[in-house]
Amino acid sequence: MIGITAYFMMTAAAVSGCDCRSGGWDKVVENTEELVVYKQPFKVPRDPLGSKYPGACVRIGFQIDVNGRPIDVRIDGSSENRSMDVAARETLKKYRFEVPSNEAATEFALVFVYPSSESP
Repeated sequence: MIGITAYFMMTAAAVSGCDCRSGGWDKVVENTEELVVYKQPFKVPRDPLGSKYPGACVRIGFQIDVNGRPIDVRIDGSSENRSMDVAARETLKKYRFEVPSNEAATEFALVFVYPSSESP
């Protein structure tokens, strides 16, 4: 079975220095958005020094189980900031998805962008 990688963009705003959208990810956005049935707000904790992170993104890869929960969650594209990567991974674990009817679509990815121009 060949997996199709899909992606859901948390915000339409482009973030300088963020390359999580590269490689043709935009082509599958609409299909993946249709599968999202519950979104958890993406909240990034302040870093230990209290400053905010510059514009960055994290791409989280995952599969969807028969109950619509993300499984096999992994960081596919790091923001190079551990706190942001962990926050994105933990946020994704709370998402719920419609179970894809196309069994070939077994791989998905979600992109979290910080700062976000909209509340998810």
